Amino acid sequence: MVLVTERIREEEKGRVQNESRSLTRRPLWIIISRQSNQMDALTLDPDSGGGFLAVFSFKEEAEAFLSLLEDDQKSDWRSRQMTAGELVAILLGPCASVRGVALDPLPLLFRGTMLRLISVHRERFVKDLLEQHKGQQESLCLHI
Repeated sequence: MVLVTERIREEEKGRVQNESRSLTRRPLWIIISRQSNQMDALTLDPDSGGGFLAVFSFKEEAEAFLSLLEDDQKSDWRSRQMTAGELVAILLGPCASVRGVALDPLPLLFRGTMLRLISVHRERFVKDLLEQHKGQQESLCLHI
C-alpha cells in the first residue's frame, strides 16, 4: 500500500510539474491601455503595496473580465496577447513595482484577502517563467 501511495504521489508531482511548464508554451493575456504612445498594464488593488498585475490564461477570460467592469472603467482598456518573454519584460520594467501577479482574477475579487489567494509574488512568477523558458531551450538543443 505504501509503495502504491508513493508511486501515485510521484505521478501527481510529475503531472503538476508538466502542467506548470505550459506557462511558456502558450500565450498569456493582460489588459492594457494605450495613451500618449505608452502602454499601461491593468493592475488590481494598487493601493496595497504595489498591487497585482492581472494575467489571464485565455483571451476569453480577459474579455469576460473587461465586460464585467463598469463602463467608465473599461473605455480605454483591451486585452493583449503576451509571450513569456514579453511578460518578463513588463514585470521587470513598467510593472517592476507590482507586488504580484493575479492569475485569472475576477472583477469581484479586486481587493483584500481574496486577491492575495489567487496571486503569486512577482519575483517568483518571473523566476518560473525564466526557468521554464531555459528548460525549453535546453530541450530543443537535445532534440536537434
